[in-house]
Amino acid sequence: MTLTFFNRNVSRMLCSVSLLALAGCGPQGAEAPSLPEQEVATARQAVSTIAYRSSATAGGSTRTSLSIAKPTGTAVGDVLLARIINRNNVAAVATPPAGWTLVRSDQSASQLKAWIFYKVATASEPSTYAFTIDIASYMAGSISAFSGVDTANPIDAQTGQKNGLTSSFNTPALSTSTANGVAVWFGSQLWTGAACPASPIVPPAGFTEPVDTCLVSSSTGVIYNVAHKDLGAAGAQGSFNGSSPYAETNTAQVVALRAANASASCSVGDTFSTAYTTQGTVTATALVEPSGIAASRLTPGVLYAHNEDTTAIVAISTADASTKGTFTVSNVTPADWEDVATGPCPAGQCIYMGDIGRSSANFPTPPSTFAVYRIPEPDIGAGQTSGNLTAEAFPFQYPDTPKDAETLMVHPTTGDIYVVTKSYSGASKVYKFPQPLPTPGTLSTLVFVANLPLPTTTDTNYGAATSGAIHPCANRFLLRTYRKVYEFRAATGAAFETAFAAAPVSLTDTVEGQGEAIEYDPTGTAYYTMSESPSPFRLKRVVRQ
Repeated sequence: MTLTFFNRNVSRMLCSVSLLALAGCGPQGAEAPSLPEQEVATARQAVSTIAYRSSATAGGSTRTSLSIAKPTGTAVGDVLLARIINRNNVAAVATPPAGWTLVRSDQSASQLKAWIFYKVATASEPSTYAFTIDIASYMAGSISAFSGVDTANPIDAQTGQKNGLTSSFNTPALSTSTANGVAVWFGSQLWTGAACPASPIVPPAGFTEPVDTCLVSSSTGVIYNVAHKDLGAAGAQGSFNGSSPYAETNTAQVVALRAANASASCSVGDTFSTAYTTQGTVTATALVEPSGIAASRLTPGVLYAHNEDTTAIVAISTADASTKGTFTVSNVTPADWEDVATGPCPAGQCIYMGDIGRSSANFPTPPSTFAVYRIPEPDIGAGQTSGNLTAEAFPFQYPDTPKDAETLMVHPTTGDIYVVTKSYSGASKVYKFPQPLPTPGTLSTLVFVANLPLPTTTDTNYGAATSGAIHPCANRFLLRTYRKVYEFRAATGAAFETAFAAAPVSLTDTVEGQGEAIEYDPTGTAYYTMSESPSPFRLKRVVRQ
């Protein structure tokens, strides 16, 4: 088992001179039991304030732990991105060292799995980081360090996928919320051979590739790389597609880092207006019982709204509630759609529909299992304003007893899915889906996160949670009841989930008869609400001061 490191500008050129040259460009002899860590650093002219610092790589055979060195030159405040790969044990669960957070994982049916984690470097970083898995496997990985990243919210967006038996390393389209970030691209592919290939992975056009290497094995090797590119304006970035000369299963993953000085469309503040404005009245006839709203991540100025027991999804304008699109989810029969959210997904950006209610008249018997449906966002800006949408179902059960819930929230960068239960006594609970998500159709058992007590009065409607939303900066969230609007705020620099233990801050209530919908503006500078009744349905807005 051997790792060979390629410099794209020198080694690849030398190794491609002739087949004979390959003998001098890769390892010889029998497989070794372990791999030394490798380091690489490059210099570049930065457009963003983000700068690539260096990378370290490592790998080995039949192991449950992989130690990777801290990249050379890592400094306090750098953001570290780790990519861990294993061969032939895709059921394995990876556990990072303390302080690392999972960004995403992608896998094939049986042969290849790749995880991405991140952490912000502190003043007391170890010299190596040990990543473990629960099934012994051939493992390889890299850690790359970047300076100039927003340490409070470093991940702007992420996407990726598995590509089967192909030389194409394709990713779903990426959309960013801030300008002047950096895209970091990770390619991983099956490899068998006594030496690393002379022509490894080719990154997408415009990317700088400081790492392109391999884990050699006659049956269970991998080739993998790291590449990065400065990004310009926020918004749709398109797909970042690479390639290799080999038609083998691969994963392609991309993470957009948020610059520390980004002119962020996402910002936070603690003071909101004491008054609300009515933006407009809904005219779409398909919207008859609005139970949730969620901001589009592809089309600025658009909110998605839905009913509890029809398959319609209506896109409305944040400016005046006019109709921007009407869609039908063609392969689902709703039971009790109580809330909606948007967030990252393998397709790029998705609508998440929460079939999470338990007290609907649709049920002859209250259910014990529920579902979240994941639906790729339509591209309204490109003219997709009607038609059928297809959902993937993620059924779930609670780890304790079945519960009624009306609040669904999706983390804007990690894609974590949270369900907040409804209690007229104010005793809400927070659960989330395990990560990574299972194959669609597979029943999940939610993970308990926190108790979430809400203030109550003699009017039980004060404490009944009916909708929520995570702030686009991912450091706080909104939760509404029939009578109140609250914001829960994590401390500066703290992890998002610490917000569940924060004291609720009362914000401006929009005085609605049956308020069951709330969402932040994607800029973080306002929030929107809507009532399920009475009709006509009005979109209301509260701005941040």
